[in-house]
Amino acid sequence: MVGLTNQFRYSADLPEQGEPRIGEELIQVRHGDGRTEELRLHDYGRLYSIPGLYERIVHERLGCRSPAQIASMLGEAVDRIAWERGAVRVIDLAAGNGISGAALAAQGLRPVLGTDIVTTARAAALRDRPHVYDAYRTLDLLDLDPTEEQAIADLRANALTCVAPVGTASQQLPPLAVTAVARLLAPDALIAYMHDPRLGVSDELEPALIRGQLGDGIGIEQLDRRRYLHRYTVSGRPYEMDGVVLRVRRG
Repeated sequence: MVGLTNQFRYSADLPEQGEPRIGEELIQVRHGDGRTEELRLHDYGRLYSIPGLYERIVHERLGCRSPAQIASMLGEAVDRIAWERGAVRVIDLAAGNGISGAALAAQGLRPVLGTDIVTTARAAALRDRPHVYDAYRTLDLLDLDPTEEQAIADLRANALTCVAPVGTASQQLPPLAVTAVARLLAPDALIAYMHDPRLGVSDELEPALIRGQLGDGIGIEQLDRRRYLHRYTVSGRPYEMDGVVLRVRRG
């Protein structure tokens, strides 16, 4: 059992548990007042509400590298097409408590919006990284109303990131959710995201973008795709993802 202590007066452990399904990993939290709590790795609502817990389990204990990886791939793609990094305005989907936005900012990119469907994510981002995003909104991307769509379009963003697997499986961000925001980006925009090859299904985002009413004359160019170490499982096995950067041009 690995114990993690911090200034927030709790300890958090990943007990011996074999090799549970991704997202079902058990976390045990012992609070300073003696209370013991159990939660699962994808219980994001509760995970974000305990300051520092997500970082200490997912990033320190399991070695998650995806925020830095996706931000770095986007930065490299920006350089390759001769854009200025400081002029790249990014919408960060599934932004959680803002780790992904901080990684974008470290690459010299500007996170103009963080968004997540988990209601406690916004509070956690404002608590832990209050100056990373220009704005943070709790949104259901599959059910945006006209006011929300206009607010996103008004940002004049030319990049979109998603540091969460995009796909149709449980716990993944649906391709249609990405498409709903992509059609509100500038006519020439970049999309950087993760695809989980472990599930044995093809990457469905490009077909979704083509079908997604993004306008006439859509062109999609894959600028980068590479397999990398996303994190380790609780038993220490590598868990890999594919990082992808697309350039989407309309009209």
